Amino acid sequence: MNPFRATVATLLAIGLAPLRFSGFPRVKTWGGGILLLLLITITGCEPKEEVFSDYGHRSGYTQTSLNGTRTLGQLFHRAGHSVRSWQYLSPSLDEADVLVWAPDDFEPPSLEVQNWLVRWLTDVRPAKQPRVLVYIGRDFDAAPDYWKRMQVQPPVGLKKEYARRLSEAQIKAARNRPGKLQKTECEAWFDFDPSATQSTTVQGLIGPWARGIDASKAEIVWQTRLTPDAESANLLLADENGLPLVSEITYETLGSLQDDADRGRVILVENGSFLLNSPLVNHEHRKLAGKLVAHVGPASKRVVFLESGEGGLEIRGSDPSREPPTGLSLFRVWPIGAALTQLAALGIVFALMKWPLFGLPRPLPRRATTDFGSHIAALGRLLCDTKDRDHAIRLIHLYRRSLARDTVVSSPSPAPTDLPPFATPPLENPPLENPPLETPERSP
Repeated sequence: MNPFRATVATLLAIGLAPLRFSGFPRVKTWGGGILLLLLITITGCEPKEEVFSDYGHRSGYTQTSLNGTRTLGQLFHRAGHSVRSWQYLSPSLDEADVLVWAPDDFEPPSLEVQNWLVRWLTDVRPAKQPRVLVYIGRDFDAAPDYWKRMQVQPPVGLKKEYARRLSEAQIKAARNRPGKLQKTECEAWFDFDPSATQSTTVQGLIGPWARGIDASKAEIVWQTRLTPDAESANLLLADENGLPLVSEITYETLGSLQDDADRGRVILVENGSFLLNSPLVNHEHRKLAGKLVAHVGPASKRVVFLESGEGGLEIRGSDPSREPPTGLSLFRVWPIGAALTQLAALGIVFALMKWPLFGLPRPLPRRATTDFGSHIAALGRLLCDTKDRDHAIRLIHLYRRSLARDTVVSSPSPAPTDLPPFATPPLENPPLENPPLETPERSP
């Protein structure tokens, strides 16, 4: 699943969970249904494998991209070379023997990058073979061709989906390709000729690498021509018109003995139409990639795949720290970064749930312990939890009947109403029959 969609679905689940477990009866009944419906809408009804089309990456989650270089790296590894990926022009490349660079940029490398690579190629390395740089042009996108092949026998129910993805791939490829290059000259190695408006499929192959390759089964295309500058460039593979597809420029290393084995080499490849992940499904393309691996030299070389986006490689005077990443730097490490991003989002949602209300402080109303209405409300909730209406009504009737019985027993007897007219009710304290005689007071 796409990490972004997974994060959104998780946030929805956490955000709507309080609704499901709140005290409102109606929310309890349909809150779970709303939550399930939103999760299905965000994540999809069935898992779909993401097909990436990022260009020139051998590592990371896009290493399986249609335009990636993971398969080419595996060919180098099987030939006995050690392979790793790097994103900078830094001192750690002094240990490398071969650089493979498929830049995700239609523009030629900057002059600073060219000078750095030329110095790297011509550097003196005692008892070591000269270095090799493999430069793969950008003007190719494997995604449209991939989705065209998928149109032949699409799975049941996915014909429209595949047609939509083909349209998206074609639009994205056209958008990525600039209408006009700002620069067409790479001073150190080649010139670009972007005059062609459409890609052309190569019909025939000539050159040393063409031996044993069936051009009718290959699917090599070109649009922007990459022409080597050096007159002494060695042609390794060309199309039916003799235009170069793969060529080689040699550099004499400082202090060399004029021996071919002591010269740095630049292998210029027109584009990745036979070296990227998706094109290497073709058997003829794999044979050409094998010729490239063999031409680099014997086994046990240290091969580094350079990965760069638009703007080219960054030159650094020192290597990034090789210590294990800590703190915020962990967010840039795959796949730990994706998991930490989701955990951080969940933490933010939890903090917002527990965050105090803003505003002026005010005392909360206290619940009176002598409020008989609270007792009635509590009893009502208990009866509601039984979910038995007849039983609750029966208990209420019994309660009312007990109240009526207590009232009859404890109430005073009513006043008599059957006395004759003009009769005076008896006194509560009748006078004594023989009252004592009062003694008159004597006058002085």
